[in-house]
Amino acid sequence: MVITDEEIIVKVLESIDEYYNEGKTQGICVFGSGYYKKADTLILSARIGDEIIETVEVDLRTLEVVQCHGKHNQDTEYHERIIDLVNKNANLIRERMKAA
Repeated sequence: MVITDEEIIVKVLESIDEYYNEGKTQGICVFGSGYYKKADTLILSARIGDEIIETVEVDLRTLEVVQCHGKHNQDTEYHERIIDLVNKNANLIRERMKAA
C-alpha cells in the first residue's frame, strides 16, 4: 500500500529488514522496540524520493496516527502534511484490512 500527494510517498514497512533499516537510518526505536511484533500497529515510512522524512505509527483499531517523527524523533517541516496525508487516506488502510 502506498499513499502519495505527488511529492511525499508513504509506504508500509513490510519486512523486519525494513524495520531495522528505518530504525538505523532515523536513529529511532522502531526496530529495537519490536514494533513489527505489534498486531494492532501499522508502521509507515514517509519519503521524498529515497530519503526517509518521518516514520509514522498508526493504531489499527482506531486508524489514528499515534506518533509521527523524523530523524532522532524530531519533527520535520513536513510533519503536519504527513499526518494529514495519512489521516485523509485512512479508508485505504481500512479497505486493505478488510481484504486481508
